[in-house]
Amino acid sequence: MKVTKFIFLLIAVHLSTSPLYASNLKNKAQMKVLGIFDAGQPGVSIIKLYDSTDDVVCYVLSPDVPTRKQIGPEKYVYEANSIGSISCLKVKLPVIPVN
Repeated sequence: MKVTKFIFLLIAVHLSTSPLYASNLKNKAQMKVLGIFDAGQPGVSIIKLYDSTDDVVCYVLSPDVPTRKQIGPEKYVYEANSIGSISCLKVKLPVIPVN
């Protein structure tokens, strides 16, 4: 277990210091919002997103209003809560056989 955490930490440090990663932060791809649904809990929604580059649909369980605190002039830290998850699925088109 400790080895897994260490490897994950090494990968995270490598990505955060990589010039490719830093340049991608400025030019982030946008996912298209397909819908927002009631999650059955007050103040919580399910957001349906579509990533056209990989044909993936994601469902995000998220609070309607995230809580955050300011730690610098333009820096914020989002506080933890018990709501938050993401599930993604590859979009598969039906195959119609040709006779």
